[in-house]
Amino acid sequence: MQKRFMKVMTLCWGMAMVNMAWASDVMPLIDLEKELQKTQENATHKPAATQQAAQTNQIKQASQKPQPKSAPSKTTAKKHSVKKAHWRYEGLEGPAHWGDLDPKFIVCKIGRNQSPINLMNKKAVSTVGLPGFDVYYREVPLRLINNGHTLQVNYPPGSYIMMNGNRYDLLQFHFHTPSEHQKNGLNYPMEMHLVHQDGEGHLAVIGILFQEGETHDGLADIIRYLPKDVGKQRLHKFVKINPVDYFPKSKLFYKYSGSLTTPPCSEGVYWMVFKEPIEASPEQLAAMHALMGDNNRPVQPVYSRSILKSWNDTRPLGQAVFPVGGYYQ
Repeated sequence: MQKRFMKVMTLCWGMAMVNMAWASDVMPLIDLEKELQKTQENATHKPAATQQAAQTNQIKQASQKPQPKSAPSKTTAKKHSVKKAHWRYEGLEGPAHWGDLDPKFIVCKIGRNQSPINLMNKKAVSTVGLPGFDVYYREVPLRLINNGHTLQVNYPPGSYIMMNGNRYDLLQFHFHTPSEHQKNGLNYPMEMHLVHQDGEGHLAVIGILFQEGETHDGLADIIRYLPKDVGKQRLHKFVKINPVDYFPKSKLFYKYSGSLTTPPCSEGVYWMVFKEPIEASPEQLAAMHALMGDNNRPVQPVYSRSILKSWNDTRPLGQAVFPVGGYYQ
């Protein structure tokens, strides 16, 4: 029986932060909601509460459409609903029209905390005391599915990250070509999203950017079994994967409050995007793009949000950025 393999990577700013991470009275990882509210209250536009009320009213108005004079048959109504909910990355069902395709997608149009965004290094706020997150991922068999929008790897229970004492279980990871987030105004060839959820339904997503370079071994295993058919999950039990193998050497990251990058574009998502990209060969990136095409949502306005970064650009040379710890089981 093979031993289960687990890597633990501690992502934080310094040794002091590691000690704090295990203290029972540690301050919250970061209260992005309070920070956003404070920033909005000091801005020149409407207060946060007023914006939220206006947004809520717009959502209600969009969903309160007048009833037709004669109710359509169940078959007609079902077909109409499916058609309205369909979305793509181009044309009249592309990102610019998502908010009009279905009342449930209205936040895609009127939301003010949308993702992805352009991560500007000079505009991001250095937060010396910004704690990170602890990663507990298991090695598992590869479960691949082409869902028609992206190539997705589904993950079984048992792998998670810890933030501020809260557990966020890894649900799946998927890819976008080119990248959805920009860094200093530029897109990368590909981006990987690791989607986590806690017990109350809150989402936390880790973003990893790809650039052209050396062949990536983990990605090679996925490309070898790229599914051509849509909507069918394929289990490759002899192919073992662990998402921690995709993490860059440097664990510096941007952090902000955003949304899902696909309909219904729900907000309140914790985003952590690594500063340093990882490498994949041109042939690997081309293979991924050939399967998915252009499946990236354009960057969205930042508005009054604060984009944080887990490093200080004025940090003296030679000062440790973070410790890395781990164990095997």
